[in-house]
Amino acid sequence: MSKHKILVIEDEEMTARLITYRLKSLGHEVQHEKDGVKGFQTIKEFRPDLVVLDIMLPGLSGFEILQKLQDDESFDSDSIKVLMLSSKKRAEDVSRGFNLGAMEYVPKPFKMDEFLLRLNRVLNQ
Repeated sequence: MSKHKILVIEDEEMTARLITYRLKSLGHEVQHEKDGVKGFQTIKEFRPDLVVLDIMLPGLSGFEILQKLQDDESFDSDSIKVLMLSSKKRAEDVSRGFNLGAMEYVPKPFKMDEFLLRLNRVLNQ
């Protein structure tokens, strides 16, 4: 498996630690942000290959971050892959995530093996 730059934007500390630890153990370069405002800024600075993005975040929601990525002309939003990770499971939330550019949507709670399979599928697209 090739190594990637991954940004985890997740405000639940235990979930973020679990994901970050696992991805680092696989050799990826991983950064973590707890709020949407800092997360969006880190996307612009870190230029990750993939963002693991929660929806319900302080500052900016995951949906707002996706919209800002599309609207920001200084940033090529097509070059970044997004995997949504959220406890919001309604069809309209999932649809909204995909319509705003997410490539995958993983509902919480999740099994790490399934999460990694989906993450790898997104990275390999």
